[in-house]
Amino acid sequence: MKNVLFAAALVLSGCASHPQSLILAPTEPMSGLSAAHATSVELTSTDHRTDTFLVRIQDGDGPAQLINASSNPRALLESGLRDGLSRQGYAMSGQGQVRMALTLEELLVDVDQSTMRHTANSRATATLVVEQDNRQLVKRYQARGELKGVLKVESSVLEREVNDRLNQLLNAMLNDPELHQFIQ
Repeated sequence: MKNVLFAAALVLSGCASHPQSLILAPTEPMSGLSAAHATSVELTSTDHRTDTFLVRIQDGDGPAQLINASSNPRALLESGLRDGLSRQGYAMSGQGQVRMALTLEELLVDVDQSTMRHTANSRATATLVVEQDNRQLVKRYQARGELKGVLKVESSVLEREVNDRLNQLLNAMLNDPELHQFIQ
């Protein structure tokens, strides 16, 4: 009986295919900080990732499978930061007193998988350069994660992992007391 179950598991795991793209939907970050006064903030962003795919799955000696996003992660990160700063009381504008430049440097999940197990390491890095009154603040934010599981990794797990890293970056930026002190 065990052999039948093992064979069925192998067949089913071999049939699983990975999507060509992931759905990114970071959740609205929570913040306990708020603006002391309505400072106007101008926010721009760039994507400096060397790899534009989000997931690299290595399964044995064959070529890695690369999975992209269904939407632009840089734009999602910028939108999340913009929305979070607005909720904190900052006035977002095209010509702000404070200029913020967000750079997405890395967003990647590396998966090493075999027939019976998988290990995934995820990492995200973003830099925020803030300028106000001839002063400059440069902050680098990093988020990392690791997961292990049996059989082949599922697309829902990969989506959750990427979205978790985006959420970690947003939460770190929006809850950074040094950043808020510099802006005000």
